[in-house]
Parts: sequence; structure tokens; C-alpha cells
Amino acid sequence: MREPNDENVNRPLRVGSLFSGYGGLDLAVEEVFDARTVWFSEINEPVARIFAHHWPDARNLGDITTIDWHTVEPVDILCGGFPCQDVFSVGKMAGLAPGTRSGLWAHMATAAEVLQPTTW
Repeated sequence: MREPNDENVNRPLRVGSLFSGYGGLDLAVEEVFDARTVWFSEINEPVARIFAHHWPDARNLGDITTIDWHTVEPVDILCGGFPCQDVFSVGKMAGLAPGTRSGLWAHMATAAEVLQPTTW
């Protein structure tokens, strides 16, 4: 976890959420780590509205493929579950190739590389 210092010793851990859906994973992460979700990335508008209803102060960064991670607020915890339909036998079996839904994992890896969260 993070090292205590004057800047962060009294604040909750900050969570960034990718492929956020309705926020089930985020709710669990907040509970377990006594954390607060500060931004999320969700392109499904009806689902994003549900997330925003429960986390009104969290900004939706939108489409993960268009985010410039160098301009995003740093977080302590990065969480998300990328679309995995393309890697299961009931899916199209397209794998993790770029251009597939499951290929979006690479954008999650880029986010982690740039943001350098302490937990992901």
C-alpha cells in the first residue's frame, strides 16, 4: 500500500475504475480498502448514468480508447474487468487481439503504466 506522508495520511485511497459497468467491483474495492472512487471509464450511457447516480462526484472519462492518461488524476487503486467475451468458447474466440472487445485489456495496461497506482 502507499507510504504515509503529510499529503495522504488522512485521506481515503483514491480509486480509478475502468470498464466500470454499474459499479459492483468499485463498491467492493471501496469497502475493503476504505477508499473513494474519483473517476471511472464507461461508454455505455445508460449504465454510466447508474454509476454516476451512485458516485455523483466521480468524473466519467468515457471511451478508454481515447483517454490521454497523462492528463488523468492519479489514483492509488486502479480496478476494472475488461470485456472477456472474445476469450471464451461461448464467444467468438477472437482472443486478445487489438480490435476485439477483449483486446481492450491493452488500454487498461497502458493506464496502469502511466498512472503507476500502488494497487491494481
